[in-house]
Order: sequence, then C-alpha cells, then structure tokens
Amino acid sequence: MSSKAVLFDLDGTIVDSVPLIIKCYGKGLSRHGVNASRDELLSLMGLPTWQVVAELLKTREPAVIEGVIKDIFSCFSQYWQKELKLYPDTMHVLSELKRRGFKLGVVTSSEQEHAEITLNFFNIAEYFDVIQGRVNDLKPKPNPDMILHVLDKLKVSKTDAFFVGDTLYDCLASASAGVKFILVTRPWGESVLGKCKPWKVLKELTDILEIIS
Repeated sequence: MSSKAVLFDLDGTIVDSVPLIIKCYGKGLSRHGVNASRDELLSLMGLPTWQVVAELLKTREPAVIEGVIKDIFSCFSQYWQKELKLYPDTMHVLSELKRRGFKLGVVTSSEQEHAEITLNFFNIAEYFDVIQGRVNDLKPKPNPDMILHVLDKLKVSKTDAFFVGDTLYDCLASASAGVKFILVTRPWGESVLGKCKPWKVLKELTDILEIIS
C-alpha cells in the first residue's frame, strides 16, 4: 500500500445532498419560527447540525436546539432515499484512487451512523479504509482533530495526505491539520477562496486524478 492518503468530506463533495439539507433545515427551522435564507444556510454548510441550528436560533438552550434537530432529521429520513445521489464522477474517482494504491477516508461533520448508512446505501463504503463521522470525543471541523485522528488510524503522515472538500470549514480544518486541501468548486463554495487558500482547486471531482499520483 502507498503511504499516501486522500480524505474526503461527504455532503457536497462526493454525495449530492446539499439541496435536501437546505430543504430540511428550512422545514425544521420554520416550524420553530425561524425563516433562514438559502444564503444563510449555505454559509454554515460544513458545520455540525447542532452548531448550525444554534447559530440561526441565537440560542444555546439544548431542549430548543434538540427540538429543531428532531424535525430536521424527520424530514431527512422521509426524503433521503429518493433525493440523495452521488455526484457523477464519485465512483470513478474512488475506484481509480484505490487502484493507484491510495488509502482513502471520509471525514464528515455528519453523525457517524448517518455517514455509514449513506455510504452503504450507495455501495461505496468498501472503498474507504476509515469512515469518520461526528462523535463526542472528537472536535468537529473546522478543528483539525478528526482529520488527524483518521491519519493516525491510517498510519499516514499529514505531509502525505490530501483532504478534499467543498466548504470553508473543510479548508480551515485542513490548514489547521497541516494537510493539503483540495477544493471542489460548488455553487456555495465561492467564498472559500477569499478566506482560506486551498492547495488546488478542482472544477470537477474527477480533475483530482490529474493532480495527484
């Protein structure tokens, strides 16, 4: 096996889930009297659900936050099997990187169970050596903890690792971890370049095959 690793964010990077996430945040928040704009929601994309909800509700009251999250997850559970899809080049990229000998991992602020269910649903869990979702003992992005934890599991140096993501928080976490960040440009990621400098920028996920070896 190669001593190099490629780590991927999940939502908005390899799984086209952002439209559904926006829809369900909107439904959950509106039931509690908050009408967040699409731009507001997109600016917080990449943070854990509880943090997004706390920011938009302007409260840290656990019972209130948990009530909104319950409604968001209820919406997600209703629609995800019909509305989530892989980005068209995801399977090809994972297959080719695996063929080239890279160790692969997922680092996502989504809950561990959600990450595993999603990857298994699309039959791509087998490509990943480590799947790391949000758990209580690791600080989520933009902290570097989850990235460093996965690299430790993979026994790969941070100088031999790449992190692929679509949000500012992916970029900040990579910078803090000392890992090369590769930005996949999505419609909501335009603000990243003004606040954090990626190592490389991709127009499409498949472009990664031209820049790492």
